[in-house]
Amino acid sequence: MKEKIFRNFSLKILSALCAIVLWTIIVNIYDPTMGVTISTVPVQLINTESLTDKGYTYEITDGSKISVYVSGPKSVITDIKAADIVATADLSRITAFADYADIDVKVVKDGKTLTNVEVTPKTTAVKLDIENRVTQQFDVGMEVNGTEAEGYVVTKQSVSPSTIKITGSSTTMQRLRRLKPSATSAMHRIISRVLYRLFYTMRTAM
Repeated sequence: MKEKIFRNFSLKILSALCAIVLWTIIVNIYDPTMGVTISTVPVQLINTESLTDKGYTYEITDGSKISVYVSGPKSVITDIKAADIVATADLSRITAFADYADIDVKVVKDGKTLTNVEVTPKTTAVKLDIENRVTQQFDVGMEVNGTEAEGYVVTKQSVSPSTIKITGSSTTMQRLRRLKPSATSAMHRIISRVLYRLFYTMRTAM
């Protein structure tokens, strides 16, 4: 039995190698390997609660959309669109000393991950700006500009709620404190327009 197996063994090995080479040539002739770069692929952040539950806020500073190089059989590659590429960044992998999360990419068609293609992101990580989450209370003021409609007079001014709470990053809260006078003036103008429209509507309805 062994003699039959090992008879012309080198010739059998050579035949197998030739068959593999021939099959590879045929496959590449009829369905050659090709590659394509797909741009503006959005990156989805997952496990964001790993930061927010600890009292942090985050903002993507780089890597929200990336370019991806996909290679594989031509018959498969030509049918791949940006919507078929799933790029994710797991925020649970971020440590206290890092401000980035690695990007994982895959191609999903009809709910199935393609295994016969190779996917390489040209941007390998999402860069984040991570800060402490702060909640502050601001007073809401009101002023009436202009003159009342004919037959009306403003006798009392009030706004509800009189205070609002805003939650954001510590940097955002500092900017709000610096811009508070301007922001309040803008709010006054908005409220004044609303009151004027209310008076005008009441007058025309009478």
